[in-house]
Amino acid sequence: MNKFVAALVLLVSIFSSAFSFTNAQDGPILTATLDSQTPVARSISAGAQNIDVARITLTASVGDVIIEGIYPGTDVPGGLSNFTNIFIYDVTSGSEPTLVGTYPNASANPNLIKFTNFVTVYNNGTNKTYLIRASLSSSAAGNVRVGFSGVTFPGVNTPTLISIPIYGNVMTLPGVVATPTPTPTPSLSPTPTPSLSPEPTPTPSPLITPGSLGFTSLAALNLREGNTISAIGSNDPDIYIINDWGYKRLFLNPIIFSFYGHLGGFAKVKNITPQTNSLLVTSGLFRNCETNDPKVYGVEVTGEDTGILHWINTSGAQAVQDDSDFFKKVFCVNSNEFNWYTKGSDYASVNQVSIYTR
Repeated sequence: MNKFVAALVLLVSIFSSAFSFTNAQDGPILTATLDSQTPVARSISAGAQNIDVARITLTASVGDVIIEGIYPGTDVPGGLSNFTNIFIYDVTSGSEPTLVGTYPNASANPNLIKFTNFVTVYNNGTNKTYLIRASLSSSAAGNVRVGFSGVTFPGVNTPTLISIPIYGNVMTLPGVVATPTPTPTPSLSPTPTPSLSPEPTPTPSPLITPGSLGFTSLAALNLREGNTISAIGSNDPDIYIINDWGYKRLFLNPIIFSFYGHLGGFAKVKNITPQTNSLLVTSGLFRNCETNDPKVYGVEVTGEDTGILHWINTSGAQAVQDDSDFFKKVFCVNSNEFNWYTKGSDYASVNQVSIYTR
């Protein structure tokens, strides 16, 4: 993992002058607005499927803007967990909706909806309008606004963004309907139980979450989901990728990092401060999204560049009971990375997954 340090320092020096020149230039502007037909604030019933939640229009000025993909998002941390699926359709000029992507998806970054072909927003008044539809998860609750948390662009010449992130009106979600607990029927002839001195119940150590460390949102840290990061100047030179909930996953070695060429390699790694890095909690939970395998694995780091995967052989309900942030911690990996790891014995609980620290 220390192999990353020299490469990063070299690349920072090579590209620093090029970036300063680019940032000094005037460039195109991409502006997001809520379409006049965006749904009004309302409640969504339990089990609702494919509900319209927002319409967003993108406009280019000064020059044309080429878009590579869109990040769906919500205005509250972890809000995407309220939805089993989010669909984005192109409805430009009132045309028949054309599906451009879904969340989550079978990629290394399930929250990025990456277009098959780049989309151009032209600087001639020809806007692009997108419809967002969503299906609720069984645990959906609270007030959530859904929209775009970010936009990606090919190359380094990104436009100036106005009103992005952008979200629709408030959707009030139903919450979880509690299942009543049956009242136990007393025995007709209860047998008295001798009194025993009660043993104190051990208090489990609280799980560390980004919120407990002071994390509020990626936007507050000038980051967005899918960024690759490294804390330069700290005792942690590793490279991670981050998600909306403040969790990060480790790229164990350069070989694994090379399996994700679409992330842009070392040149796209964002340097962050050790203080920012300390607000993001490392997760060791992986799933092979390329094959859409529902099994979640825990990684055991066994050496500087080595590790073993263990299938967590437990129910989703039990996993959430053991760790309420369980599904927020699961990161997608591709088949190249999944097959690279040695597979170890099954874990019976999420509590067996080791916590990686430097």
